Amino acid sequence: MLFATVGCSFTRGERLFYHRYVDDGELADPKRMGQGNPLRLPIPIFGHVPDGGGDHMAVATKQDKRFMLDISYTGLLSKRLNCEYFTKSGDNFANIDDHISEWVEISRNVPERKLDFIVLQLTEPQRNLKEFYDDDGQEFWDKLESFSTPPEEKEKLLHHLEVEIPELTVKKVLEANKLCKDNDIDLLVWSWTTPIAEMLKGEDFFVPIIYEGKSYICYNDMRGEHNVGLDQIFDSKDTHPNKFFNRVLCDSIIIKLK
Repeated sequence: MLFATVGCSFTRGERLFYHRYVDDGELADPKRMGQGNPLRLPIPIFGHVPDGGGDHMAVATKQDKRFMLDISYTGLLSKRLNCEYFTKSGDNFANIDDHISEWVEISRNVPERKLDFIVLQLTEPQRNLKEFYDDDGQEFWDKLESFSTPPEEKEKLLHHLEVEIPELTVKKVLEANKLCKDNDIDLLVWSWTTPIAEMLKGEDFFVPIIYEGKSYICYNDMRGEHNVGLDQIFDSKDTHPNKFFNRVLCDSIIIKLK
């Protein structure tokens, strides 16, 4: 068996190495945690380094980053299924148009690298503004925030961000699903944000997050009821998924595969 995962820093397991320095037993009472709670745990080593501009990633060792990947849902799937994997990260368009297409081509042409399934994590649609606006998408925000931009143009800008880009993303996901099916590869899709999850939740390939008999349509949905973010258990402002969420997500993907 061989699989691949692709998404943003959520799929990379960003900053999961915080868990390397804290005994799991210290996190045994998640009900007492939560953003703003004084009982959140300090992070040894990294607690001495301000995290402006991603400084924690800069001081993380190779072993930290290996630990991070090993306890991400990708690493956990590899252990559970006893197989190897590909993994990459980027924005939604690049992940679908470039990475998935590349993997399908490899799977088609290299028998030893035949893929069984691909997991696509959908990230924020706004990350694809750079495809339509100059300065890596900054032109969009400059126009939206400018007093000189007429209200009707601002409405069009917001419609592009909130409706047109998500609709284009969904179109690309459906095309990727067909490409995978045509090449005997299962595509599984989960989402960080709620709006695009709402658009795809009825599709066979969509992965709901299942925990204690309840289904959540995305990370943000589950975050409203459970401590699934690093900032909810550690003294940190980082909102990436924590170890607990990655375990639940891995379980949910296994359920979907069955």
